[in-house]
Amino acid sequence: MDNSFLAKNTQRLVAQRNCFLLFSAVLAVAVVLLTVLLFYRTERTVIVPTSGPSFWIEEKSASNGYLERMGFFLSDLLLNRSPADVDRKNQIILEHVHPASYHEIRKLLQKEKEAVLKGNQAFCFRMAKSSLDVAKGAFYLEGEFQVFLGKEGELPFCAQHEPKKYTLQFECINGRLMLKSLKKEGIS
Repeated sequence: MDNSFLAKNTQRLVAQRNCFLLFSAVLAVAVVLLTVLLFYRTERTVIVPTSGPSFWIEEKSASNGYLERMGFFLSDLLLNRSPADVDRKNQIILEHVHPASYHEIRKLLQKEKEAVLKGNQAFCFRMAKSSLDVAKGAFYLEGEFQVFLGKEGELPFCAQHEPKKYTLQFECINGRLMLKSLKKEGIS
């Protein structure tokens, strides 16, 4: 009786050992698989604003909503200017410029700043329509560009208004959407 009891306990222990061995092998395979997948992961940051839809950004790409919001944000800073806010807007714009285009855009903004201050001009852009090209990372704006001139003590008057089309080209670098180029065209 003692031998049969010992044999049953030994068989039960062997069965438990085999179950634990199988379970350990499955866990080891899972750890190896997770380690391999860790090298191929992409991190996605989801931004949930207080109003409007959420959007996301990854290391090398961004959602349509984020591209559109950045396009509206930077186009407002670039196209609606006055002598009172041109310095502040230029600083904000330059924070969002791609390093490869920084000097070119900085020179363009400095030239525009001098013209605004010298002529006491204000720019206003009335947008008619906008569109996106996500594959190219481009944001397109069409509308009427107006230039107002003012003299000391007098009301400003509209010196120029013409339809224009602007293209803002973006590139996503390390999870940050940056302005790569700005092109303007006249619309006939």
